[in-house]
Amino acid sequence: MQNPTDDHVIQTTKPRPRTVAALVLGHFIEVYDTALYGLFVAPIATAFFPAGNADAALIATLAVFGVSFLSKSAGGLFFGVLADRVGRRNSLMASILLVGGSTAAIGLIPTYETAALLSPILLVVCRLLQGFASGGEATVAPVFLGEYASRKRRGFITSFVAAAGNLGTLVAAATGVIVGLSVNESTFNDYGWRFAFLIAAPLALFALYLRYGLEEPVTYQKARSRVKPAPIRTALRHWRMILRVSCLGALGTTFYIMFVYYPTYLVKETGLSASDSRIVPLILISLLVVFNPLVGMLGDRYGRKLPLLLGGLASVLFVLPGFLVAQSGGFLAAVLGGVLILISVPLCLGSIHAISMEFYPTEVRATAAGIAGTLGTFIFAGLPPVIVNVLTTTYDMPLAPAFVIVGTAVLGLIAAWGLPDTRKIDLETVGTSLAGTTAESPRPGVPGRVAS
Repeated sequence: MQNPTDDHVIQTTKPRPRTVAALVLGHFIEVYDTALYGLFVAPIATAFFPAGNADAALIATLAVFGVSFLSKSAGGLFFGVLADRVGRRNSLMASILLVGGSTAAIGLIPTYETAALLSPILLVVCRLLQGFASGGEATVAPVFLGEYASRKRRGFITSFVAAAGNLGTLVAAATGVIVGLSVNESTFNDYGWRFAFLIAAPLALFALYLRYGLEEPVTYQKARSRVKPAPIRTALRHWRMILRVSCLGALGTTFYIMFVYYPTYLVKETGLSASDSRIVPLILISLLVVFNPLVGMLGDRYGRKLPLLLGGLASVLFVLPGFLVAQSGGFLAAVLGGVLILISVPLCLGSIHAISMEFYPTEVRATAAGIAGTLGTFIFAGLPPVIVNVLTTTYDMPLAPAFVIVGTAVLGLIAAWGLPDTRKIDLETVGTSLAGTTAESPRPGVPGRVAS
């Protein structure tokens, strides 16, 4: 292991762009896949499930999406423990290979007409593996970046994880549009959509190349001697804060409903064409992709809680009007409604990655973040699109997406309200009680020693 005082591993206020790119590219790929799955849910349902009942096939396809969040939760915990035990870098190299391979494999699955039941089984396996790997990416990448960055720029640097996710959605939407325009609708539905998934393979290899040269963050290098043989048991001593952080995931429900369900919603409820429904997310995400770093900077200056509260409040106030606008029909209404619905997304995602890793001692930081993600991801990301689809198709509730988002936003607001200010803590001296007291700082509400 290299000396932590070597110039090229010392934490600075300006991390190298290659390091940031190496860390966020994996999250880019996993969100790219998630967005593709949502954008192409109709042709996927047709390809991998029996013909004859389009609604049942659609529900089954979205159920596969929801099941993948079970494995994503498990993956966040597995790779979190791995990152604490054997290193952040080793964990991230393993996860990027798995996320790229499983994403590309979806583009190679034979159709139901060709392989019968083997087809949906392979789809489930690929989505489970992709979810497992993406759980590791979403858990460990913010931890690595947060430990790598200086205190004053931690929110800004970790916000690039969210920015990469937005960019992944943007590229997925652009890919869908380009492929859709390159071939006719019949060819697109038959096999054209598969090319978008195959792109993940070379992207993953490039990310692996970038990660191969990474050094462990200095904060982790100094804490390796304190790594616990049973990190899960140690992390669970902080269950109150883990539960609170997991509930913050409720503020991210909007993102998953919008980019997994919204295109399908526009086709079914407003009569928008399938090609136009793929263009709408492209426009929406292009308006938002630059805001995550700005929100990260806002959190560094005024505290993480402020953007989270503003984002939750925006969901409560603007989501229902947004869906009502979209329901009026037409392409412009779909875009304007989407803008209202998405106001909350950069406010929440620009802060969440910093706050998700700042409460925990270094030796169990990734494990604790993985446990919080295990709970929050499945409940607030995997289940809502399935619930919304059941409510809209079975019970004829076209505004179900708005009600689900508002309900989860209220829960997220409650979780965010009582959070302590973490922007000035020193990650090397975060105490062992996430309830708010530490050896260095016994005052309630302060999770660790404040760096000067």
